[in-house]
Amino acid sequence: MRGSLIGRTLVACAGAALIVGAASGCSSDSDDTASSATSSAVATSSAPATADAATTKEITDAYTVFFNGQTPPDQRAALIQNGAAFTPVLQGLTQNPQSTATTVAVKNVTLTDPTHADVTFDLLMGGKVVMPDQSGQAVQEEGTWKVASETFCTLMSVQGDGGQIPACA
Repeated sequence: MRGSLIGRTLVACAGAALIVGAASGCSSDSDDTASSATSSAVATSSAPATADAATTKEITDAYTVFFNGQTPPDQRAALIQNGAAFTPVLQGLTQNPQSTATTVAVKNVTLTDPTHADVTFDLLMGGKVVMPDQSGQAVQEEGTWKVASETFCTLMSVQGDGGQIPACA
């Protein structure tokens, strides 16, 4: 049983590393760390509420398309907060065969306020869960729900490259 847990942990870490493998080519000379990417940008003043069906679908669709490694970089950029800033990283990921095999399965969407939501999802590679029960956020920009940049930066920081991505600094 212990070997199985260690194996799953190694697979999860390897999956995260594969996702960000191409991102290291998009680094900057900044000494910033990824720790700022892990702090929550969403402050709530009331109890979270389950999102209605339409909101849940829009957020789920944004996550599903954004984290699909087969989605072209320009379409992915349109589905992440401050998308233009991530275009170089998203273009780099297209060169990594492991990154192109990623997808997500959204498990839960909870509104924290009218323009922010918490999202629970599994990260998959080749259809197999490599990082279960991940926590992320969605934000509404100009009436469209998008993956919060913090969520992507946090996943990128798993490998240690999140601080080297200018958009995550």
